[in-house]
Amino acid sequence: MKGRKKVLVVDDNCDAADTLAMLLQTLDCDCRVAYSGEQALAMVEREWPDLVILDLFMPHMSGYDVARTLRRRPDGDRMRLVAHTAMSSQMHHEAVVEAGFDEHLIKPAALPDLLALVDDADPGGRLYQHGAPSPRERRRA
Repeated sequence: MKGRKKVLVVDDNCDAADTLAMLLQTLDCDCRVAYSGEQALAMVEREWPDLVILDLFMPHMSGYDVARTLRRRPDGDRMRLVAHTAMSSQMHHEAVVEAGFDEHLIKPAALPDLLALVDDADPGGRLYQHGAPSPRERRRA
């Protein structure tokens, strides 16, 4: 991995969010946790993450809404957004892409997929552009 990555985990299931954050910290990530969409947006205001891993179905503000809001921000294309959900249908995948996510991981995410995401995230968002090939797409090529 290149450099320490800033990761924001967003999930209304506190245990799931905290567990994923602890795993990411063992991968040498500077990891923060938000338990709602609103909290996630406030945290992004204070500190721009390289990678955001978002649950989709949260009360009040869904992960889709958070992703759309982040993509509308100046430089909103400079962070990697990952949908992390138990929903795996084609309909859900299409909604994930439409909302501006770069990756769609099914819960629980496999360790190799998490490693690839962390490795691919660019500290400070200088090099990444939304729409660039995902780690999974590059591994298939």
